[in-house]
Amino acid sequence: MTLANWLTTLRLVATGPTVYFTARGDLPLGFAFFLLGFLTDLLDGYLARTRREVTATGKVLDPIADKLLFFGVFLSFALLGRIRWAALWGYLVPQLGLGAGAVYLYFARREIRSAEIPGKAAAGATALAAFALYWTPWGREIFWIAVGANVLSALYYLFKIHRARSGTPTAGVR
Repeated sequence: MTLANWLTTLRLVATGPTVYFTARGDLPLGFAFFLLGFLTDLLDGYLARTRREVTATGKVLDPIADKLLFFGVFLSFALLGRIRWAALWGYLVPQLGLGAGAVYLYFARREIRSAEIPGKAAAGATALAAFALYWTPWGREIFWIAVGANVLSALYYLFKIHRARSGTPTAGVR
């Protein structure tokens, strides 16, 4: 197992305690596990690229680990009443759409895509929302910004998949 894939696995393991402690209202301990998971996310891709250890497993496992960590955090905050359930659904639906699109590309073209600028911007807004929910009184507002960024990102990728299926040339689609 590569070091990057090991870090991704560590993020998956950290998700359980993150959700458990956050949902119980033990925010400092929940945040400590969240931070561990978040730091592994920052490191795994960097290490995979610099060590030339990018694997298909890592390309698939990394976004799954990310989605589970962030969804778990946001679910915990919904259980605590810090964000509305409708907002949680607003976050979840685009994530499911992105996942479905990734599965389609894999089975239709045997293609595993890396995130593009809209996806990276949505990921940044999502991370900012998680940090804000743990430590600021305005986390709910920042979470709504993250929901909007994820919706826009999902629409961007949906448009690209539609263009690829219809045969219309699209920059960046291989």
